[in-house]
Formats: sequence, structure tokens, C-alpha cells
Amino acid sequence: MGIKEIAKEANVSVATVSRVLNGTKFVSEELQRKVLEVIERQGYVANHVARSMVLKKTFTVGLIMPVVSELYHQMIFTHAEFILEEAGYKVLVCRVKDTAQSVQSYLDLLLENRVDGMILMHETSNPKVLEQLKKSQIPIVLTGIDIPGLSLPQVRIDDYQAAYDGTKYLLSHEKKRIALIGGWGYSVGDKRLEGYKTALAEAGIEFDSSLIIPGFYTMQSGSQAVKLLIRERIGFDAVFALSDEMAVGVMKELLEQGKGIPSDVAVLGFDGIELGQYTNPTLATVKQPIEQIGILAAERLLAMLNGEESEETLILPHSISPGNSVR
Repeated sequence: MGIKEIAKEANVSVATVSRVLNGTKFVSEELQRKVLEVIERQGYVANHVARSMVLKKTFTVGLIMPVVSELYHQMIFTHAEFILEEAGYKVLVCRVKDTAQSVQSYLDLLLENRVDGMILMHETSNPKVLEQLKKSQIPIVLTGIDIPGLSLPQVRIDDYQAAYDGTKYLLSHEKKRIALIGGWGYSVGDKRLEGYKTALAEAGIEFDSSLIIPGFYTMQSGSQAVKLLIRERIGFDAVFALSDEMAVGVMKELLEQGKGIPSDVAVLGFDGIELGQYTNPTLATVKQPIEQIGILAAERLLAMLNGEESEETLILPHSISPGNSVR
């Protein structure tokens, strides 16, 4: 027995049967009972393929994330996946390298597999990729990122303000030589750099480019940044690492170099992942509402999959989470 036969026997429309099978749209209790009674009586088993054919959906969602800051992105994915799977969707995860070719190949893969929607956590400036995203006919939610010139709904924090507040926090603890470690050339990183510069300017401290160190959001790159500062004999009394994972690498290297934390060098992270509470000293950080970012991104995508149109940018609040790495 197929869906048409079930609809006929239950005296309902095919659309009503598909909604009962899908479970993502409202169906009155009476109609739902009639459909389920027929399904149970006839022993019909709705499988993924049949449901996809009826609703012209694959019930899959693509998620593109960078191969950096693994714990932060994994936390967002975990919360988003739970919401999406509760709604009947499976999530195809693509972990891309920081190259245009890698992003392009995974984007092609997801679109070829006809995903119904996409959560994008990897920022790109490649014109070919941007054009493909603009032309795609599926809902896409930018999550934790901002891609200038791309009018898609976003769920993120105010990165400029967060970095400004983090820098002010270090300045309030009488730090004057604050090294900043992060990734530049991307909208998020550049906004954080501007927030840092503004806070210094307001405090009457001249910007020193030698204190701006590139990092790749890994523990190893945090460690390497400290080695560079010490090797080049660049004086610093604080490090603001733009991910907690980099901050952990910073602390490890400082301790190995014989530096006291925070007596010699204060360390401030960014993100607020749980790892920072298990370091010694505990890590002070600019905390993002990671759980909410994942949940709200998934909910926004589901709303769009159900026909809602949106180009809304949802800015969530950040906070400073104190720790013993800044005293």
C-alpha cells in the first residue's frame, strides 16, 4: 500500500498523510488518528526514500565547518544537529581546509546531493564560491560568521564589540602591552582587530603592529606565537588569544618559558569552551553563547525550510568570563 491508497482509505488528502509521516507540520489530532489507524492496519512502513519522493525533499542538511578551533565548532554542530534530527533531518558534515578549492569541492558535493538547506560556519571571500552561494536555491544560515556582500540570515555575536570589551578588560587590569593572536583577512578576524585597536586608542595607547601575531586557532599556533614574541624580544604583559584553544597553547608555552601567569603575563581567551575551566590557572575568556548559536541557527534553518523567508541577522550577547589567568 502506498501513500495515495492510505489517503483514500483514511479519507484525507495525500498532503495530510505526508505531513503525518514527516511530523514537521501541524495536523489535527483527529486527522492524525485516522491516518495512523490505516497505517497500522495495513502495516505500512514509511521509509526515507518514499518520504523524500512524496515531499520532494531529501531530509538532509549540509554543514560546512573549518578544520580549526575544533572544540568551538564541534559544540555548535552538536547543538544544531540535535534540533535538526528532532525535526527529522540528517546532517552531512563537511570539514574544509582553508582553501577556495576545498570550500568549492564540498559545496559542490552538498548541492549535487540535493541537501534541503545548509549551515555555513566557514567564511570565504572567493568570488566563485560567493556567486554559487548567491545563486543556490536552498536556505542557508551563516553561523558564527559574517560574509560581506552576502544577504543571508546570520546567527553570531558582535565580534568588534567582543574584542573591544576583551581588550578593555585587560586594560582595566593595568596591562599596556597586549599581544593579539588571531586570523586576519577574514571579516570576523578583522572586526576583532578593529575592536582591539579602538580600545587601545581610547586608552591613549599607541597601536604596535609587532604585537599582532597570526594564529590558526589551534593550541600549537598559540604556542608558536609566544615563541615568536620571545624570540623577537617583543615586550608584552598580556596575550589576548582569539580562541580558547590558542590561549591554552599560549599558557603552556609561557609556563615552559618560565613566565608566571598572570604575574608576568595575563592571558585572555575567546569563545568560552569548557576546556578553559580545567587549565591551571583557569582561563579568563570572552564567552560566546555557543549552545544558543547552534540551537538558533538550526531553528532559523528549519523555519526557512518550512517556507519562511528571512535575511535577519541575529546578534547574541557575549560576556567576560573571569579566570585566574587574568587577575
